[in-house]
Amino acid sequence: MFRPGAGAVVMVSGGQDSIALLHLLATGALGDEGPALLTAVHVNHHLRGEESDADQRLVEEHCAALAVDLRIDHAPVDKSRGNVQAEARELRRSAALDAAARSGASTIALGHTLDDQVETMLYRLGRYGGLDSFAAMRPVEAPWVRPLLRLRRAETERYCELNGLRFARDRGNDYPGYIRTGIRALVVPAWEAALPGAVKAAGRAAEVAAEAHELVAEAVAAAMADSELTGEGPIGSPSHRVFSVSRLRGLSGPLRRALLRSVLESSRGLGASRRVVGAVEGLLGGTEAAEVHIGRGWTARAEGGRLSFQEAGAGGVPTAQSASTQSESDRADRQVELPCPGEVRWRGLVVGADTAAHFAAHDPRVEAYLDAGVLRGPLWVRGVLPGDMIRPLGASGRRRVQDVLVDAKVAGSSRSQVPVVGCEDCLLWVAGFIVSEEGRIDAGTKAVVRLSVARARCGTVSEP
Repeated sequence: MFRPGAGAVVMVSGGQDSIALLHLLATGALGDEGPALLTAVHVNHHLRGEESDADQRLVEEHCAALAVDLRIDHAPVDKSRGNVQAEARELRRSAALDAAARSGASTIALGHTLDDQVETMLYRLGRYGGLDSFAAMRPVEAPWVRPLLRLRRAETERYCELNGLRFARDRGNDYPGYIRTGIRALVVPAWEAALPGAVKAAGRAAEVAAEAHELVAEAVAAAMADSELTGEGPIGSPSHRVFSVSRLRGLSGPLRRALLRSVLESSRGLGASRRVVGAVEGLLGGTEAAEVHIGRGWTARAEGGRLSFQEAGAGGVPTAQSASTQSESDRADRQVELPCPGEVRWRGLVVGADTAAHFAAHDPRVEAYLDAGVLRGPLWVRGVLPGDMIRPLGASGRRRVQDVLVDAKVAGSSRSQVPVVGCEDCLLWVAGFIVSEEGRIDAGTKAVVRLSVARARCGTVSEP
């Protein structure tokens, strides 16, 4: 972790983990594997008044006793600006990098433990999903190192007790109102109690996932170098990238989706949800020119054997259906929330949702009934996107929505104008064509939702 003969910065908050790490490094317990010189940094955010100042004094006392140079940074956090913890982390990061630059240190040591690792993993898994969630933190991510990453928090507390080291207790770390502290105080203890050894097993999984992530990154880089067309635009440019459709088709499905996700994530301001990746991948299966708006002014377009990613206004000629000529309200990927009961106007249509006492005979061209029990969040409305899949009512498998519309002889130019109603990542109704099996009404149905669509004209509503 530490280069021979080189110095290091250690971040010290005053809590048990950072005090244990300070003592471990300052006393030379690591021998030749430890840093030759040590500089401690404490950042006082002044969030807890006198308690914050007491933490600072405690760190000053420990550094004086250990003869370690200490730098104090005063970095107040404005609580009115939102995510206090995220802003505080960024301020500490800046202070650490600045201290390393001033002292000539090549390494910055952090006191993260296995508990922090698992808390981060659970947080990312619940918020984002994906392989990166499992990889979480790594012992070495230059210039950052985490010498305590395989130790439990209880072990650092025991280390402090055995060495007579006083440490601060931040009440904020026990406040379950914050997401991370809620995971720390409620989720992890319950998980460990139900399955002893779960935390250490998760830590091992994080190490394996980190290695798997590196392998995926190498495979994606090789596939990208082989499939990106360098003559079509500045290679690697975030505003214009072009790929060979045939080469992308030749990749395995998982590798192809990993490549597309990497391209989306490297483009400015783009998310890379599974839905968006699937929509872009759906472009590769058609024979006609097609495109999908992938958010914040970006378009993915398949035409002439090429898949291009283009940012509006970033050079190149916008296509007839690009964001520069298409209004925000007309874009197929424009997703709007549909209240229940309530209605929304979407591309000249009125789409409604309301509760009903029971299922009734209806006109399937303009109405659909669903089991209200399938709704796990708010309903939404948008247009059909390439890659959209649905399991038709009564069917055993899923079908591409585009194929359904082709079979119904809907013209290609009109398919994106068909409204789709869904909930979370589930498509529930392709208006006028298909109801999803997930919305099936049966003997166990306790409540029913009626969906409807009509054309809006001059402030009145009429059937399309």
